[in-house]
Amino acid sequence: MNETNTNPLPEGKSPGTLGASAKRNWLPALRSRWWTLVLGLSLMANLLVAGVVIGHGFGRGPMERMVGASYIQLIPRKFLSDLPRERRRELMGVVRDRTDLLRDLRSRSDAAPLRLAEVLENVNATPADIKSAIDAFTTGSESLAAGGGSVVLEIVGKLTPEERESLAAAIRERAEKSGRKRR
Repeated sequence: MNETNTNPLPEGKSPGTLGASAKRNWLPALRSRWWTLVLGLSLMANLLVAGVVIGHGFGRGPMERMVGASYIQLIPRKFLSDLPRERRRELMGVVRDRTDLLRDLRSRSDAAPLRLAEVLENVNATPADIKSAIDAFTTGSESLAAGGGSVVLEIVGKLTPEERESLAAAIRERAEKSGRKRR
């Protein structure tokens, strides 16, 4: 009778005496140059990401949002961001003071297409009614453009001659960039 060894362990070895390599044969040999290279690159990438995160946190301090800048589309954000913080706060204070008015004008502007639709559905609407509905959106003192324009006029009135030159340069730069994008 032949006895076959059904024990997968080598002779004289108990499960507790097996080496780590026999237990974890799925783990590649860490002595491999490729694994050393991959682990080294991974470490460098992790340190780079950690450095960027830490550097961003300690860099310029908390990021400042230019709330309301979308209402004054004539003034590029780049111009505002290039100003010293206190000067920017002073000029954006004009926008903050009129935020409620500008939001009201924005909601009216958003509702203008619905008013035009109502006029168009009206069988008795005249061309003057249609023109009036369109003009309420595009022109007049109650339009968003007019409200934003009055804020821009007030801001420009507070600028120094040097700031006006800088604003003119920023407007030209933005126009050049948008012209290149269209081509």
